[in-house]
Amino acid sequence: MGTLETMKDIFNNPNKIIEEWKKDGKKVVGHRCMYVPEEIIHAAGMLPYPTFGTPEPIKKADSYFQPCACEFVRNLFDLALDKKFGFLDSMVLCNTCDAVRHLYNMWDTYVDSVPCYMVNNPQKMYDESGFKFYRMELEKFKKLMEDLSGNKITDESLKKSIELYDETRRLLKELNDLRKRDIPAISGSEFLRTSMASMLMPKENANPLLRKLIDEVKNREIKNADGPRILLTGSIIDNPTLIELVEDMGGVVVVDDLCTSAKYFWYTTKPNNDPMDAIVRFNLERTLCACAHPSEDRYDYLQGLIREFNIDGIIYFNIKYCHPFVYESAIFRKKLEEEVPTLTLEVDHSLSGLGQLKTRVQAFIEML
Repeated sequence: MGTLETMKDIFNNPNKIIEEWKKDGKKVVGHRCMYVPEEIIHAAGMLPYPTFGTPEPIKKADSYFQPCACEFVRNLFDLALDKKFGFLDSMVLCNTCDAVRHLYNMWDTYVDSVPCYMVNNPQKMYDESGFKFYRMELEKFKKLMEDLSGNKITDESLKKSIELYDETRRLLKELNDLRKRDIPAISGSEFLRTSMASMLMPKENANPLLRKLIDEVKNREIKNADGPRILLTGSIIDNPTLIELVEDMGGVVVVDDLCTSAKYFWYTTKPNNDPMDAIVRFNLERTLCACAHPSEDRYDYLQGLIREFNIDGIIYFNIKYCHPFVYESAIFRKKLEEEVPTLTLEVDHSLSGLGQLKTRVQAFIEML
């Protein structure tokens, strides 16, 4: 089995990761946001485990959330109510949007099996008062992780965790850079599975696989690479179906600005003798999410992707009722269209309505 197939198998069967990790009695901390400091969880000897949704229709959660609340959040709460996250020893959320804040309240009230904690991260970047506040928040979070794990987090253990996670980010970026070529070495759907599998795995296992994969595909060329080069952005995509839809319509997805791909690995931690300060500045000096300000930085970042990857068209996939990205796409679309054609689509997290999406994507690709 090649490494691409190995990554696909890990993506399709994440329970194997949990079983292997927990067989020695080690703990798993679930989280849902790239702003959750995974390095602190890892330095405590626990596995940071990103929670993704499923395309299943929402059932119980609609009794707790208004129908106009983010579908992804409702899906996660549905899974929690069904005890699908029973393997977690704790759940960590971040202050990203109203829907996630409400998810925390609902989880804390109605999900007894898995305790939930919210890291109250500032949404204003590059602000000294925000740095001080966030440092206090992370010190509280560090103490919580020490109490949960029973392990002391030292500066040395935290530095090692930062180095390990930065290596994962560098390797994913190196693999992603192979998509800059006229004929990419890896397709968009293949890359998303690989990126998500790397996020799920212990990084001690992920990094050797990534190095091996880069070596295997560096001289590879994907088929059907003569279509327009597409940048995907918008809400979280935790299923390759939407990327496969674009590829099936003739688009070549060469970069995906998503929480499950480029947003996760684009930056690494700056050198700092104080590892806690390094994490504070890492999270508050990268405007990658629509919830963060100033938004101009994020627009400049998207412009950089357009140039670096020679983009012909942009597709915004916004999950229904994901307000931060709905607002952002409305603001950015006019400016982006001055550079490249841009299509904004509202999608169901359950992936219903794919026929209509297919028609609009096909028309966009043909127009390009």
